[in-house]
Amino acid sequence: MQFHIGGEMAAGTSIGIIGPGRMGIGIATAVLAAGKSYSIRLFDAKPREKNREYDALNKAERQIRANLSLLHAEGRLLRPADDLLEALQLSRSIEEELGGCDIVFEAVPEQLRLKKELLQRIDPFVDERTLLASTTSTIDLKAFEDSVSRPQNMLNTHWLNPAFIIPLVEVAVGDQTARSVIDRMTAFLSDLGKIPVVLQSSPGFIVPRIQAAAMNEAVRIIEEGVASAEEIDTAVKAGFGFRLAVLGLVEFIDLGGVDILYYADRFLQNALSRDRFSPPESVVEKMEKGEVGPRAKRGYYDYEGIDIDNLFTDRYRGFLELLRCVERSERLSFKGGIGKEG
Repeated sequence: MQFHIGGEMAAGTSIGIIGPGRMGIGIATAVLAAGKSYSIRLFDAKPREKNREYDALNKAERQIRANLSLLHAEGRLLRPADDLLEALQLSRSIEEELGGCDIVFEAVPEQLRLKKELLQRIDPFVDERTLLASTTSTIDLKAFEDSVSRPQNMLNTHWLNPAFIIPLVEVAVGDQTARSVIDRMTAFLSDLGKIPVVLQSSPGFIVPRIQAAAMNEAVRIIEEGVASAEEIDTAVKAGFGFRLAVLGLVEFIDLGGVDILYYADRFLQNALSRDRFSPPESVVEKMEKGEVGPRAKRGYYDYEGIDIDNLFTDRYRGFLELLRCVERSERLSFKGGIGKEG
């Protein structure tokens, strides 16, 4: 399914973020770091001990300040943290202060019950044109639609941690989500310098679903005694992940060859006796049609009119540029592990 990304977001937009945890802190940092004319209200909806009601919010503000200071030290900000923090307001008064927000991000823990209860609580106080976004990383939008009175204004925005650094934000929409809502949200995210990818809402979206499969396989490799955690991480950083920093995963299938994936799937399915390695239906279909990649002019992408040699050369240059970046860096390494001396 194809989605148009566009629209406009007015200057002076007010952003509400409910939840002073890691995700709420990351989103607040990202909005402030953009240096735009957005104002931010960071809400804490959780009951707290008497005289400690603002402890979590104050802790969140300190972390936001630290994040902004890091970005400033790394040359990513034109203004110091204190200047940017003037646009941040801390609040526990959802009922009184949420109404003026143009966009509201729900960023409470990844539990369906908690998220639905919060959406039901805030629904009466959200303005008619307010964009309402859950930051869930896995839950389908359909699970929330009965908790709000205007499902056409709701979507999921999955920010990847650290949210103030990772460019991608997955924007998952439902059948009821209004076109104007999608346009306004993607315009806002683009204005922050993010890369929004719009998709039809489905459990796990894109990245968490692919990640879960890869992570589970890594754990199985440890459990089977095939390799250690450090060895797996080295293999991912120096090989699998290195390639995916230049190639998209689907492009990698094509350039490597759909037939290679097919035969690898068949072998692993038989050797490991695991149906999870059985080739997907479309891989089998493409094998039957001979649509195995660039040399066949079609794989999952259409290569008609594409100079294949130039395409490969361009990707090789990308690999070499990335390799130089790692080699010159004091912080980047292909070695797995956490740097703990044994």
